[in-house]
Amino acid sequence: MDRYRYFIFNQRNMVVLGLLQIAFSTACIVCGFIDGIFRTESQLGKTRAPIWAGMVMGVPGVLALFSSQRKNPVLVNVLIGASIISCVAILIVVVYSSLTLNYGEEEELNSAPIHVIHTKFVLNKVVKGANVTMLSASLCSAFVVLAMAYLGCRSLPRCSCYDSVTGMVSEE
Repeated sequence: MDRYRYFIFNQRNMVVLGLLQIAFSTACIVCGFIDGIFRTESQLGKTRAPIWAGMVMGVPGVLALFSSQRKNPVLVNVLIGASIISCVAILIVVVYSSLTLNYGEEEELNSAPIHVIHTKFVLNKVVKGANVTMLSASLCSAFVVLAMAYLGCRSLPRCSCYDSVTGMVSEE
């Protein structure tokens, strides 16, 4: 009977965290596209790591929205696993944006026309801005994913704060 008992799950907090996670992953994907389009060709830039990692980062956000509507322990376990995988993707984005903040963007433009120099300067600033945005979004996303995993762990029946008699979470 205990495994059929509903567990306590803070729905409002999980909806907010899920929406924030989706927003941060969307920012990483959009900035990854900007980085891929405007960056000068390099081996690291060809990997398109922020785009793929941003897609992986969005999975816990979608699962958080689903788990806030359905009180299902299996879905919460999948959310916790996806949060751990998302932490690895966040680490990839942090390393990528840290390495590519200045990598491959400095060129010699001594004999180029002035409008080419201005265009290259503006595009260089756009790429740096995209990398800074990816870095800040991924760091904020790490806190959101860890908060989702924490809330998910607290709501599971096997958690030490869960009372199997009443089905309630003890506030200690």
